[in-house]
Formats: sequence, structure tokens, C-alpha cells
Amino acid sequence: MDNWNELLAKAQPLIAFLEREDYFNRAYSGDRNENLVVADASLGIEYATDDSFDKFDEWQTVSDSASVFPEEFEWKRWIDYNLQKNYYFGLSEKNFHGADSKWTDEGACLLVELMHRDMRILLHCYANDHFPEIWKKIQATYFLDGFPCGWNGNLPSGKLVVFSNE
Repeated sequence: MDNWNELLAKAQPLIAFLEREDYFNRAYSGDRNENLVVADASLGIEYATDDSFDKFDEWQTVSDSASVFPEEFEWKRWIDYNLQKNYYFGLSEKNFHGADSKWTDEGACLLVELMHRDMRILLHCYANDHFPEIWKKIQATYFLDGFPCGWNGNLPSGKLVVFSNE
């Protein structure tokens, strides 16, 4: 796939999510046994940023390392270009119902930064017709009003950590 408009049509569930005016306006409605659901933003931030591997696997390694995607997975620059051109569907200007302020430190909002990363990767998954299991879970979590922010445990065991704005 080499066309932004084709990708938008193919990724319609994600695009509909991105076109919402607000996020995290209710508690996460997904499975609270399958996932570790946290309402404390500082705990979510710890899972999102702790790269020591002491207590749990680092989120970046679980979600975005070379082992997550097959070798033939193509990272298309035109997707990145179009996301930047439309400011990630205006994501930074949306209403996060206070979740963004809970995730902001020294002027930087980790929640929005990670959402940018996640939306970019999800669009690449649509373009490649390939969704690794972790990315199926990440997308489903967003659609159920949760913010996927880490991994509790060590692969292959563990649970997705989901921040719920409660």
C-alpha cells in the first residue's frame, strides 16, 4: 500500500478513534483480570519509563523492539510524513479529561508522546496487513478507553498495564 487515502479507508476503526474530540472520559471498560489496570498515573508512568528490567520488562522492548515485527515489515516514510502534516489528527488539542495533566512532567506530556508513537505504529500495522499480538491488545485497549502503558512481568508471561482515568 502506497497511498494515504487508501490507508485511511483501511484503518477506519483507528481513524474513527483518532477523530474523536475527547479521550479517557470514562473508566477503562476492558477485562480487568487479563490486564493490570491502574488508576494512579505515577504507577503508569513507572511502567512506561522504567527500563531497568528489575521488576518487569521494559515497555519499549515489549512493544517496539525488532523481535516484535517480522523482518519484512515495512516502515513507510509517507505514513510518518502524513501524520506530522496533519499533527497526528490534532491529537494534542483533544480533551483528555485531565489524564494528560496527570502524565505531564516539566512541560512534556508522556501520554500524548506515547499516543503519537502508538498511532504511528498502528497505522504501519494496517499498511502492512500485520498486527503482532501486542499491537492487537494495544489497539483494543484504546478502543475501550484505556491507555496501554507498560508490561507487568517478564515475557512470555505477564500482563498489559492499562491506565484508567478514574
